[in-house]
Amino acid sequence: MDHAVFYSEPMVLRFDSYENRIAKGKIQAVCYRTPFQFDSMDHLFMIMDDVLDSIHFPRREGNLRHLEVSRRNGGKKSIFRRISQDEYIGNEWKSTDISGFHGQMTIVVNRREHSSMQGMLVMNGERTNFRSALELMHMFHEYLDNRFALGR
Repeated sequence: MDHAVFYSEPMVLRFDSYENRIAKGKIQAVCYRTPFQFDSMDHLFMIMDDVLDSIHFPRREGNLRHLEVSRRNGGKKSIFRRISQDEYIGNEWKSTDISGFHGQMTIVVNRREHSSMQGMLVMNGERTNFRSALELMHMFHEYLDNRFALGR
């Protein structure tokens, strides 16, 4: 009998701006002492995925596929590389205490299946499950469209 192992990884998220529908802010992973700054929604999701990879969070179907280029000797090489935590942070953040990071919402990733992530979004005590990163992105935009609407 195959027993599933339950994993979860919480991350605290704060949106600082939404000018021209481009989300910017910070995300704090519990496993890292320093928050990551993001400059767009795709940047946010790449940071989240990199954090999960760095802690070896399971990906059920195996590794993601990558664009590859052929080498002269017939082998293949990925044209991309993973970005380290230091490249995201730069020298902007010196904080070493997660308690000083007050987020707007918490994202709890429970699984990574079908090249996406599934979990729960917690905001103001309300919990909403998400089935994919795309669904989570729609939730973020819905929240941001209302929070940063003109006149608010």
